Order: sequence, then structure tokens, then C-alpha cells
Amino acid sequence: MLPATGLKTSTDVDTAGNEIKPEVVRDMARFDHRWVRVPQEVFDKIASYLSINDINNFGQASTTTGNRLRSCGLAEVQYFLSLTRQRQSSCRAIIQSSQRLLEHLRTLSIFSVRRFPAQLGPAFYSFYARHLRQQILDGAALTLIPSGSINFKPYRHLLRDHIPVIIERKVENYSDILALEHGHWVRKAEIIQDDFVISEHQYADHILFVPQPVSVEWAGLFHRNYSGKEHLLSVYECRNGEWVEQQQLTTGDVFPQSRFKSISEIYLSPDARSLVCINTGRTGAILCRGTDGQWVNRGNINTSRNHFWLFSADSKHLVVYDESSFTLMSQADDESWSQTGDITVSDRYEDLKLTPNGEKMSEYQFSLEVVFSPDNRHFAIWFDDDYVEDAIERDYFFVVILAPDPLGQWREKQRIIKTCESPRNCYHLKPHFSPDGRLLIITSQDSLDIWELNTDDQWLPAVQEESQCGCGEIHFSVDPCEFIRKEWKSVTIWRKAASGMWGQTETFTAKSLTKISPNGETIVCNDLAGHTDIYQRKPVGDTAGEWVRQRFEFSVTKARFNQEGYLLALVPEVDSHSLILFGLTAEGSWLQMASLQTENWIMKFYFSPCSRTIQVSSWHPDNGDVEVQEVVSFWQICQESHQ
Repeated sequence: MLPATGLKTSTDVDTAGNEIKPEVVRDMARFDHRWVRVPQEVFDKIASYLSINDINNFGQASTTTGNRLRSCGLAEVQYFLSLTRQRQSSCRAIIQSSQRLLEHLRTLSIFSVRRFPAQLGPAFYSFYARHLRQQILDGAALTLIPSGSINFKPYRHLLRDHIPVIIERKVENYSDILALEHGHWVRKAEIIQDDFVISEHQYADHILFVPQPVSVEWAGLFHRNYSGKEHLLSVYECRNGEWVEQQQLTTGDVFPQSRFKSISEIYLSPDARSLVCINTGRTGAILCRGTDGQWVNRGNINTSRNHFWLFSADSKHLVVYDESSFTLMSQADDESWSQTGDITVSDRYEDLKLTPNGEKMSEYQFSLEVVFSPDNRHFAIWFDDDYVEDAIERDYFFVVILAPDPLGQWREKQRIIKTCESPRNCYHLKPHFSPDGRLLIITSQDSLDIWELNTDDQWLPAVQEESQCGCGEIHFSVDPCEFIRKEWKSVTIWRKAASGMWGQTETFTAKSLTKISPNGETIVCNDLAGHTDIYQRKPVGDTAGEWVRQRFEFSVTKARFNQEGYLLALVPEVDSHSLILFGLTAEGSWLQMASLQTENWIMKFYFSPCSRTIQVSSWHPDNGDVEVQEVVSFWQICQESHQ
């Protein structure tokens, strides 16, 4: 029995749905110092119930408490909390969507504790990611070990990005779950699923939501007579390497209030803690785990304008939309979801002078796109630039910026207007938020405009030199006073001078391929003479901020960085069956670490979010089977000493 501590408790579940015993939540005002004198075993037990913030708060209570908590993950927690909000959200999403990664981390000896509790997973993963990056920078030798492959059939197999789990369709509504084990695909379970539901938007390796075929009689022309007891959704989870059905949800469980109780699409949040169930054109629901680990309805999406949706980076906000109607949903501390915005974008009356003949356009004539800022504090809506032949021509286009008001309701905060020289029915216009959410770059057909968030939380135009052309892709550097613009056959570095003025500082020539690392530290491009140039930003020392070129005497056709930006995979133009893995050194140069060879032409490849594996898809057009023209293989990225 735990000692009396004057602490409040609640319950939670880990990423696999296992119940965590009551979580101890520290009440600083009522903290009783006597409990820190309990035996270490009891102390560790109490600490295992704490959240990341609780561990951090306890560590600051006293030197004695801090020292004792170092064996419970305090160092890992403090490092995690030192990261940006965007990086914290990314770490949460990666570890909470991968039970395999969580179990792998628990086998490593680099941490203060091996069997750390699941709620501290994001902190331990962030610590592991830093450790792995440092090993590569220090020149650790790598090798690529094949872990399995499959002749991929698009109409029969469902593969969810980097996850080595395949849904293989059989007859009628029956499918098998196949998992990769020791180089072979092993059948783990047979499932029944509704083939008419789009359900591939699930990027977790330990849980799978399977919509069920439901046969219900029609009660009219547009309505079915649901009893609420029909089996609508099955939840399969991987426990100890085996996939088993853990839960069955009925039509009444998923849609308790709506009379429309069927599912068209499902979408799992990036952190794998919320599931969106959409009945297209009618309604929606959001499911989360309850305190007992079972999935329950935690919010209803009461809009029929739900053809598209997007989560914020922290998975705490959701927008569902269609054309110019947007419904915002937000998650409370108790994990329930409620509507926090109902936005209809239309022309403002004060702007009608900018429209042909001063006529207000119908809201249904808008085709709009959306994006959340990485810090989750702003939300932007802008015009889709896809050409539509019968679209109405306009003299101006705009970007709408929204933010929560003091009551948490999303409201239009600002509208940035771009006028055209002549009426057009499509116009390139796109906003780009910086990682910290305080810089907004808007590229248009004719210009590039920089906006900065001031201390009063208002967006103001920055002082900048005039851009000579429009469009282009924007990538942000690790330096908040720098960004990269990728244009046709060139890459330009923009910097903010000490005077506060933004301007172009360097331009690099690029030909057929240009890739920029996620952290904006590295640029890879082919030059006109057939070489591959890597421009690396020096992070420290007298040359900090300087871009240094490294040249390879060959051209590449494909390139991709891992999420951390310290691994780079290339496919040479002279050998399309070969993939070369490079690693970044502490000196800022790139060295070849490993390579792999396939029998076929490499089409695409992906690093897993944790950088432990790489998935390669190769094209095999002459194998005699018209259905099988793609081979998907998985490769482990290992240190040679760890084989």
C-alpha cells in the first residue's frame, strides 16, 4: 500500500491500452516532505505514476527529491521540456503511435531506468533521438540489414507507410493481418471489414480499427432503420506479438445521437489517441479511450460539411471542412471533444470594391485549403490554386488567419489580401508558418510577403526587400532569422539583418532535383554539369550560419532525409537499383555509411519516424504478373557493433 502523501490521483492507459495504476498528481501547496524518506523501492513506485510535468515539478521541490528522481527519469524529462513545442508534439506522436518503439527503448541501457512508465515515453524517446543523432555525428559505423520484402499488389494489399504490418484482402469482406517477423510475413489474424470504408489513415503499429459491414433495412428513401446495437467497428490490438480483437463497438456506441450511423472514412490522430469517424455529408464522431482502456464516444461532429479534415500537430484540435465551411473541434483536459469554431468564409462587404462589378460571391464558389501553425496557436485558410475551368474570375484573393479567443473559440483574427492585375479564376497563394509559429511567409503568384507576430500577438508586415518573382516552396532553417526559398532551378537564402530588414543573402543553382532537410540545415541539389552539391549550414564556431558546399561527382535521381536531418539516402542516376546512405559528421560533412542493392528500379523510399528502418519500393515491370509490379522491402539501420 502506498504511503499517505496528500496527493490527488487519477487513472490513464498506455499506448497499448493497458491500464496504468492511479497516476499521482502533485499538489504543490499540500506537499508532505515526509514521503521522500520512504525506502527507494516505494519511492520508485510512487514516481512511476507521475506524468512528465509532475516529475519536473517534483524535481524542483528540493535537492534531495531531485537527486532521488534522477533514477526515475528526471534527466530525460528535463531534456524533453527544454525542446520546442513543435518538437515535443513530434516526440509524443512518434512514441504514442509505436508500441514496438516503446518496447525497444525499454531494452536500452542509455537511460536512468529501463522499464520506464508509458506516460514518460515522449521524454525517453527525445533523449534516445538525441543520443542516436550524436552517435552518427561521432562517426558510428552503420549497416543496412534486410528484414523482409513482399510482392506488393495495390488492389490486394494495404500498407500504411513505414509500418511493417499489411492488410491482405482475400474473398468478400475477409482479410488477413500480416506482420513481419524474422524476415517472413506471418499471418496474425483474420478480420472482417467493410471494403467500402476508407480506413488507411491509421499510422500506429499496435492498433487497428476495422469498420464492419452492416446490413440494415431502409426505413425510407434516405434513412436506414438502425437499432443502435449493430456491430459497426472492431478494435484490434497487438499484445505480445499477437493481434487480437479487443473491442466491438455498436452503431449506438459510435453515433449515440445521430440517426445516420454508418462510417464512410476513419482517421487516427497523429498521437494515436483520438479516432475520427466520418459519415460523409452527414455527421461525425470522435472516439477516445475511457479510464478502463475501452474506446468510447468523446465528441460529436455536428456538421454535414465534412469531406476533408486536418489535425493540429499536437492532436488537440481538429478542423473538418468542405468548400468554405469550417468546423473546429478542440480537446479538453479530460480528453472530451467539443466544437470550438463554426466558420464560413465569404467576401467581406468592405472588400467588394475589389471584386468584378462589386458583387458578393456565393460561399459555395470558394475552394479553400487549411493549415495549423506548428505551435497550434493559429490556423490559416487560403484559396486552392487548382485550375477550374468554370470558376468565377476574381480581382483579389486572401489568406484568413484564425486564433482562439479568451474562451477558446476560434475566430477570424486577420485577413491578408492579395490583388491581381487582371481578374483570374485561379491564383497561387500559400501561407507558411515557421516552426515557432511567429513568422508567416506568404508566397503568391507575383511576390513573397513576410509577416511577423509582435509582442501583442498581432501579425504585422515585416521590413523586407522586394521579391523579384512569386511562387516557390518555403523551408525554415534552425535559425529563426533565416528561411530558404526553393524556386525553379535555384535555391535562395533569406536572412534578417541586424537592422531588422529581411533580404536575400545567397543563391545556389539547382537543376533537376532539390531536397532540403526538415531542420533546414542541409540543401541537396543537382547542378547543371551533372554533379550533386550539398550545402551545409555551419551551426557553431566562427563560421556559424555560413553555408559550405560539398560536391559529389555524380548526379542523383532521388533523395530523402530522415526526420532529424542527420541521415540522407540517395539513388544515383547511373545506378537506379542502388540506394546509398550518408550520415552527417560533427564537422558538418556527409560521409557514406552504408548502401543497399535491389533487383529492380527504386521508385521511392521512406525513413521510419524514429530512423530505425527504411522502406524501399522498387518497380518490377517484367516479372510476368501484371498485378505485381512493385516490390516493397524493409531494411534495419543498425550500428555494426549491434548486429
